[in-house]
Amino acid sequence: MLVLLFGRLGGLFGKVVAPGSSKLASLEGLRGVLASAVVAHHAYCWYFYSRTGAWGWGHSIIFERLATFGVIQFFYLSGFLFWRKLMKGGSIPFGNFYLSRFVRIGPAYYASVGAAILIGLCVTGFSLKVGIGALLSSLLVWLLFSFGGRPDVNHAEIVRITCGVTWTLALEWQFYLLLPLLGWFSRQARRLVVLAMTFGAVYLVGAFLRLGAPDVFGSHIAGEFLDGLAKFMLVGFGGGILVATLELRIRKWVGFLRPWQNWIVLGLYLAYLMVPKIHGVGQIFLLIGFALVVEGANLFGFLTSRAVRLLGVISYPLYLVHGIVYYLAMRLRGGLHAVSLVPYMAETAACLAVILMLATIIHLVVERPTMKLSEDIARRARLPQTGLLDQPAAAESPSRS
Repeated sequence: MLVLLFGRLGGLFGKVVAPGSSKLASLEGLRGVLASAVVAHHAYCWYFYSRTGAWGWGHSIIFERLATFGVIQFFYLSGFLFWRKLMKGGSIPFGNFYLSRFVRIGPAYYASVGAAILIGLCVTGFSLKVGIGALLSSLLVWLLFSFGGRPDVNHAEIVRITCGVTWTLALEWQFYLLLPLLGWFSRQARRLVVLAMTFGAVYLVGAFLRLGAPDVFGSHIAGEFLDGLAKFMLVGFGGGILVATLELRIRKWVGFLRPWQNWIVLGLYLAYLMVPKIHGVGQIFLLIGFALVVEGANLFGFLTSRAVRLLGVISYPLYLVHGIVYYLAMRLRGGLHAVSLVPYMAETAACLAVILMLATIIHLVVERPTMKLSEDIARRARLPQTGLLDQPAAAESPSRS
């Protein structure tokens, strides 16, 4: 569908959307797959919600794990691409780095979340149902990329309208805030042990504040923040950091597997999605699969196909807008009520077409111009410009020497 719309019928439009060549083309396609996995997960969550009134995924292992399959590998991508650049530069200047990141992430985020808030206010009849202070406080949290939670706005459940996806942006910003302080760890591979021990200690402090200490001056909240940050630094961003640090060694270690690498990645991914009760072992499967994709596995050409790479190009707005479309579909069908499977599948197919078109429009009108500005800022300051939200086409392969 994407190739038909943007390649054959798009003309100039298709050329603008088409991904450029990249030595990391598989990662560009992987981003599209990961965003699509989250979209599919939430489609099922809405189906389950409409039938039971509870947000969840019933007894489906696959639909449950599609979300973590997508999100944790997004964090791997961010950790891998930024750490790769940090190893080359060793440090990051604060001001230009954060300006570049804000310009890159902010516009598409504000366009999508602003639309969600507007829909929420429309649902509540544009009448003030809370005090001005409460309204402004809730809006401030959303302006700050969901730092501090994802509150209702004027009693409108914005987290439901967006499918709650913005929590990952709050974590992404936490990673950005730490990056300028982590340059020392990037200079030698052995310092990764110190990095892991540091965040292991942070996790233990957070767990103590959350569970073992009395709740004084918000210590439980601080504990939740610390152990959450440490967990994602260790097993999320940390997975990508590990692959980036050991990339050349991994290339040597897995060289003999090259003829079978696509089958191995496929097997690891299917095992994660389908095998019950694998938990932490499943995350190891994902990390190994990710490392093999970094080393060139493309799932028999699927990840480097034009359509999948196009999904990678629009993956950030795709990730942001799909919940809004699902929510509006629910409203248009007359509100929350049970829907049989076949009509819901037809509705979801229509939603997916709308999601793809909206994501492409946002990419062209909002995201692409700000990407260019962000890249200009980064280039002038010699900053890393690749992460969870960026196309890895800008990344360079490390020396093979």
